Amino acid sequence: MGIFNRLGREVEEFKQSAKQAAEEGRDYRCEACDARFSTDYEECPDCGAEAVVAATDDE
Repeated sequence: MGIFNRLGREVEEFKQSAKQAAEEGRDYRCEACDARFSTDYEECPDCGAEAVVAATDDE
């Protein structure tokens, strides 16, 4: 196993953990597509639905 293989694997693990941490910090979500974000929008920036609600801790 080369150094680049190991480095690539470590970078991918870091990206996954960073993505998970960012998603856990989101305060709002779209009920239509389940996108999560930290800003309250009138419409979902991902799908355009008017179904943005505050996320709860049990989700």
